[in-house]
Amino acid sequence: MTNSNEVHFKGKNFDFNLTETPIIYSILNLTPDSFYDGGVNTSIDQVLDRIETEMGYGAKTFELGGKSSKPHFDDISPDEEWQRVEPYLKAIQKRFPNIVLAIDSNTNSVIERALQSGIQIINDIDGFNSQAKLDLVQQYQPSVVTMFNGRNFDEQPTTLEDTMHSFFTGSINRLEQAGLQRENIVIDPGVGFSDRNTLEFDLIKMRYTKQMRQFGAPIMIAISQKSFAKRLFDAGSDERLIPTLLFEAYMTQLGGRIIRVHNVKETQELIKTYQIFKDILSD
Repeated sequence: MTNSNEVHFKGKNFDFNLTETPIIYSILNLTPDSFYDGGVNTSIDQVLDRIETEMGYGAKTFELGGKSSKPHFDDISPDEEWQRVEPYLKAIQKRFPNIVLAIDSNTNSVIERALQSGIQIINDIDGFNSQAKLDLVQQYQPSVVTMFNGRNFDEQPTTLEDTMHSFFTGSINRLEQAGLQRENIVIDPGVGFSDRNTLEFDLIKMRYTKQMRQFGAPIMIAISQKSFAKRLFDAGSDERLIPTLLFEAYMTQLGGRIIRVHNVKETQELIKTYQIFKDILSD
């Protein structure tokens, strides 16, 4: 971090000071089968217009995804995954040359192609758990999001926090050994990523946001429209916005600073409300 009192997220051509204000990290799924917005972003022009609008609402980073990672997702070939992303990526970079872009992928060859194409942030749901990915990090020095994926662990409620602590300690250490600094490494508790997919695990992970501050790395809030709202309130996929915003506000209070979302305008309003609330509390 820049100093002991500040939290920054840094990468190639960007430096976001997260100390007082969270940032919006917009999700651009380019897949037909994503759990919430599959098949929505079907036109390049539509996506370009959406980015322009969301920039106006304050979005700082845009993440492209060419493969769904919802529970029991259908895997696809690396070539198909990249073919979904590449035409959008080229058009976005042409229209917005200074944009900060991420890719959501756990596929080695897709990550490599993304880095070769100038994408600055790699979001790996498997937490860079292979030497091949770490070698790519060492070669290209991107910023990263390393997520705790409960599907890769034998999760138990009584040991989950210890398992997450061990995971983040090890993942951050390996990424630093590959040449990254702490401000290049975003950590994500992985809400919604469990084979059991229970509300109990999701709530533990949300609460663990507070403990994650000990790592001194930027913390991601990635709960947008996820199914915890269904289990809490029997909310359908088009009824989860309010629970999403309420729990995002909660995790922001605990220390989350990068809010990964589908609903950018509403998240901007959340951040403004958070800042007003924080000012009231400090009076």
